[in-house]
Amino acid sequence: MIKMKVLLFISLSSLLLGACETSDRSPNDDMDSDISTTESVKESKVTKEPGIQELDNSIIQEIEKIGTEEEVDWDKINLNKRQFSEYIESLSDLVTDESDTDEDALSIISSTMIDNETIEIVINNPDKSEMSALTNGFFAIIMDSFIRQLYLSSDFSDGSTHPLIIIKDEENNMVSEASNFIEMESTE
Repeated sequence: MIKMKVLLFISLSSLLLGACETSDRSPNDDMDSDISTTESVKESKVTKEPGIQELDNSIIQEIEKIGTEEEVDWDKINLNKRQFSEYIESLSDLVTDESDTDEDALSIISSTMIDNETIEIVINNPDKSEMSALTNGFFAIIMDSFIRQLYLSSDFSDGSTHPLIIIKDEENNMVSEASNFIEMESTE
């Protein structure tokens, strides 16, 4: 469980560090490159709001607290639709350097926003033992909670509207499907 939190924190930190880097490319460089139909459709759906690279420093500081013992002030975090969408789409792209890569670690194969209220994540767990279902379940709880809280802190939500978050494994088996925070079942 702690390893999953650390992995989530490292992934988020990698995203934020990448977002903070400046780019030597001009805005016109993207116009010159070939853009697939899918990318064109996605871009037309999202307004020309600032992207994840333009996150306010105070938001970055709060997000960096995730995975630490410091309490996150979610009231200080507000992602616009483009920033949230870019974050979700980048979850599967987050890669630590090769020395930190653990081939036995659970990873995200793909992450997409199917629509404004549905997020689908596909995970790969190389562990095929009896414990893999438990590991997948804990990972789903952590990811669902984190993504759901970010969604509630984004312009997609009015503060109470929750997304449907679907988490599947690479064999298309449902790990979780929830439209509210996942609660642990009591064993009394």
